[in-house]
Amino acid sequence: MNMLIISLQILFVFYSSTVAHVCMWKPMQRGNFSLEPWASQDCNRTISPCGGLDSSASKQRTTVQSGSFYTVEFQQHLNYYYSPNPGQLDISFALGQDPNENDFRILSSFNDYNPMNFNTQTNFSIQVQLPNIECDQCVLRVRYSTNNHERTFYQCSDIQLVKDNLNTKSLSQIDTPDCCSPSSFEMSFIHWMENAVDTIIGRISYDQSLKQMYTWMVVKNVEYNIWMNFTLGKQFINNVNENSCYSFELDSWNDWCYGNRFNQSEEILVSNKGCLGDEDIKCNQWKNGDFLFESRSSECFPSSLSRLSNNERIFYFNHEKGPIPIEVFQPNKICLI
Repeated sequence: MNMLIISLQILFVFYSSTVAHVCMWKPMQRGNFSLEPWASQDCNRTISPCGGLDSSASKQRTTVQSGSFYTVEFQQHLNYYYSPNPGQLDISFALGQDPNENDFRILSSFNDYNPMNFNTQTNFSIQVQLPNIECDQCVLRVRYSTNNHERTFYQCSDIQLVKDNLNTKSLSQIDTPDCCSPSSFEMSFIHWMENAVDTIIGRISYDQSLKQMYTWMVVKNVEYNIWMNFTLGKQFINNVNENSCYSFELDSWNDWCYGNRFNQSEEILVSNKGCLGDEDIKCNQWKNGDFLFESRSSECFPSSLSRLSNNERIFYFNHEKGPIPIEVFQPNKICLI
């Protein structure tokens, strides 16, 4: 999980929250598809092998070149990470119109990750190599096995594999500029939404060795302090205007990284391109589902985070390397009462 997502979630909490379980849009899942409202039943399908939906629920069949590398896009819409025995997500393939559970062959799998917050939406773009066969009726499936109270979620999509060249993009074998940000740094940010009256401004302090973050920000003329201590598993949100403080649980720490080498899941798009916020600065750019990430080519400082579906953006600037005084990460007394 990218720490950029965490920073975006901090901002989202002051606008809206949409959570469910697993939804797939490339290829399009069987049945209805909606990421809203909260806990959408379109993403909450727990009956093997295809969430309780057979091929009669399919609204389209996606045609793909056999043997090609294909990018599956889906969202883990609520995270059930179970620390004693973490689960797995996998993408699998089966021949036939309505295959049984034993007919599915796993093409790609990876361990569930700790998103630090239960209410987490994470978009994945996972490339798999499809079987080099032809089939008029076959199924591609995303499965999320949580190992948490035996919960497993399924989404199936009906596909057709053909030998003809459909100009399907092959997986690039080039070395990617995967990187992690400096271990200790501070930066300012501005968060912009197309339909929002106000923008959000603030500053983030990040320390990898301490496993702590601090964010100061102003939202709709309200000032907030947010302390996140991942060693203690605590998050404190202080509303300065109201002189109030609320605490929440946190999960395990993840470093602020980009790419795939550091257990991330972003697909590299371009290297050394002019940054969205400043064309004179060079950035590397990644994509994960609906999210577009940018980090500076030099030192891997975060540069921007965009949500493509609604043109929402966060720009990061005024970066300063640490060390950061330990006092910065100490919550106000009102939070410790």
